[in-house]
Amino acid sequence: MTKTLTFKNEELAAIGNFLGTLSLKNKASRGRTKLIKLISAKNDEYNEERKDALEPFIKKDEAGNSVEGDTPGSVVLIEEKQDEATAAIKEIDEESAVIDFTEYSEKMKALYDAIVDYSSEFSNQDAMAYDLLMDQLESAFENETEGTK
Repeated sequence: MTKTLTFKNEELAAIGNFLGTLSLKNKASRGRTKLIKLISAKNDEYNEERKDALEPFIKKDEAGNSVEGDTPGSVVLIEEKQDEATAAIKEIDEESAVIDFTEYSEKMKALYDAIVDYSSEFSNQDAMAYDLLMDQLESAFENETEGTK
């Protein structure tokens, strides 16, 4: 049976960063490492899609190069096309990123078991990331739990 987690593209970085803050041991730690790698790969795809989607809206100089913005790595968008660019990015941000973790199911279950009653408190972005992650892990493992009752 295939096991997956589904997040919005825009949630990937926050969940990956949150996972990195957890103090975990043994199999749970290994599960976290595998999940961070899977999230990172999806986040790379997402960033590439964003870059490709923005390309037609980027202002170019005489040589055809992208005009750089004020902050490092940023670009200037064509003023008349900013609404289109924003809509294109919003669409990509909202798309689902499906992470297949079937081959790491045992390690993910250990991660789930370790963080379901995690002793530290979470606030702000970490609390939201924890909630998103737990919703997905609960969904992935609830059928398994119901099957053993």
